[in-house]
Amino acid sequence: MAATGDYYGNFRTMTEQEVWDMVQSYAYAAELVLRAGFDGVEIHGANGWQIQQFFSAATNLRHDYWGGSLEKRMRFPLAIVDAIDEMRRKHHRPDFIIGYRFSPEEPGEQGITMKEMLALVDALLEKPLQYLHISLWDFYKKVRRGADTNLTRMQVVHDRINGRLPFFGSGNLYTADDMLKAYQTGWVESVSIGKSIMLNPNLVDLIENGREAEIQTTFDWDNADFYHTNSVLFWS
Repeated sequence: MAATGDYYGNFRTMTEQEVWDMVQSYAYAAELVLRAGFDGVEIHGANGWQIQQFFSAATNLRHDYWGGSLEKRMRFPLAIVDAIDEMRRKHHRPDFIIGYRFSPEEPGEQGITMKEMLALVDALLEKPLQYLHISLWDFYKKVRRGADTNLTRMQVVHDRINGRLPFFGSGNLYTADDMLKAYQTGWVESVSIGKSIMLNPNLVDLIENGREAEIQTTFDWDNADFYHTNSVLFWS
């Protein structure tokens, strides 16, 4: 099932009720996280996965409550935020953190533009979120279309948020110097690290003990057993 099925019958378009059910599935998943004792969840609306597929005109070809106009394509991600917040309130846990991660743009004529993403950011800023998190392959990548192409995507989104929520960013930041340089741009309140900590399960220890020269930036196939951790470090 998907926002829109494919022409070959490999997957089909979700019914309106199935979409509503999926929204509640996200809330239930977040509830399990809360009951397990975690401090919060991050809604993964990035990297071409289901939530982004509903938001993108390239993959959402619906003409019902969940698709068509930009406003309707935003309904799925916003409904998920609302459902998780409702779950949080049911458990009387205002301290339970809800973050939202998004990819800023897509290629292709119908792909998400920066203008569309900024509209979603505006809507998310009206929701009871604790932070926003942009997913980028390159922290310094410039805007493709829909905003000033002389500016980086990170800077444009940061300026739109304008301090209303903490903003995290990622993108090819491997070493301590990479992280510090990115943080010092002032475009984010925190940098998020994915690939580097997967390559270096002991990344924090290396940085804290002045062993930055040992940080790996490429995968060593001869030492595959070393990569036993899959997590994210927030450096602020």
